[in-house]
Amino acid sequence: MEKLKKHMAIPAMAAAIAVLIVMAIYTYRLKDNGIFEIKDLVGSREAIQDVMISGQLRDGVHRTMFRVEKGRISANTELFRQPKWTDMYRYVNGGSKRTGDGMEYSVENAISSYTITARKIKDYYSVPIGSAEVNPSIAYRNPDRQDNSVTYANSPEYGLAKVGDKVYYTVPVSSYFTGSSGIYEVKFHEWGFPSIDYGDAYTPRKIVDINLEAKKPDGQSGVEILGLEAIGHRLALLSVENNSLFIRSYDSESGRLLGETSVPGFYLPARQGDNRPEDAVVYYEGYDAFPDPDRNMLTLNFLRGSSEPNRLNRTILSIDFTDGVKVADTTNAVFDDGNEDTYSAITTMSYRNGKLYVVKSSREAVTEQSRVVYDIASPKHMYIYAYDHSELIYKGELVTELNEDNIQAYNLPSSMGGFGYDQMDYRYFSNIQVE
Repeated sequence: MEKLKKHMAIPAMAAAIAVLIVMAIYTYRLKDNGIFEIKDLVGSREAIQDVMISGQLRDGVHRTMFRVEKGRISANTELFRQPKWTDMYRYVNGGSKRTGDGMEYSVENAISSYTITARKIKDYYSVPIGSAEVNPSIAYRNPDRQDNSVTYANSPEYGLAKVGDKVYYTVPVSSYFTGSSGIYEVKFHEWGFPSIDYGDAYTPRKIVDINLEAKKPDGQSGVEILGLEAIGHRLALLSVENNSLFIRSYDSESGRLLGETSVPGFYLPARQGDNRPEDAVVYYEGYDAFPDPDRNMLTLNFLRGSSEPNRLNRTILSIDFTDGVKVADTTNAVFDDGNEDTYSAITTMSYRNGKLYVVKSSREAVTEQSRVVYDIASPKHMYIYAYDHSELIYKGELVTELNEDNIQAYNLPSSMGGFGYDQMDYRYFSNIQVE
């Protein structure tokens, strides 16, 4: 009888293994059965037929690569053989700036000295590998200054740009700075040895001089540097002077001025003595930049002031650097589809074929009737917009099963003590491109 039982265990085990194999095959085939479609909301999908939009929806164990081409969407899911670390980098004001080549740079500032640290990005962390110093001949003079604080036009990292393997830096000075600033090609020495005397070997090379001569009665220069951007071999310096935005293009090697243009009526917030009219539009200093070196284009996304809460009014400038500098398009857009997703938001913009294309995510606002206790887990949506001279000619939603990942959070009471939003387990969009 014992022998018979042993023989019966063999076919039972084989049957169990067969069931597991069938289930594994069935589950594997389901990987490409997820929802991936476009829901047209405004206009005709013909407006996006001449561009290709691609990206990923992923977590730590799999990713779905999608492509929207000629208005049609296709998707393919890859299961990772081993879990992969997720990279949820999002730029925050004052944080490190990534340059798209596996490097990131941070800037530590004093009034007369600026230290730039270069870090190599690994799987989920970065390793410092180099350091450089910039010491421009500038001084800070604010007659209303009550303490040791210093006011800049933007966060220090806005002044950093990279062309090839060369890093350039300019201080985002406010009008309280005077003296002689500039655009510098910085030289990195090995990180961790600040006390070594390197002589002139790592002295930054000044390629452009920026005169901050005191021109106003209160001793201010009237010049505010918003940032520095790279478009191919060119550098673009963004500054506000006399309530106009100036975009100047320089050759990154010689520092030669290649062209400039300006946008009048560009008022920055909380500036004294600018005599702005009552109906003046206010633009905030922080901006998003989307360079397209293949087309010699730079798209700048500025937030405009608004009296309405949760209303994201944007002015989007598309700058053409092909022959000098010129504003190819100005689009005034309003994104009111939800709240800005400060944790996992993604935005990309591209001007091509005479139209501005925007791919942008947002999350639903948490209301009293909402089931979501934690707003970070509120439903997210990905939208595709197309504009023709500020006119919205198309809007569509990329519909996926992304929000099904948050089902547990919808039913999680606040008494549980928190919600662990680990991107290894919860999907997010990444690598969105418009081509």
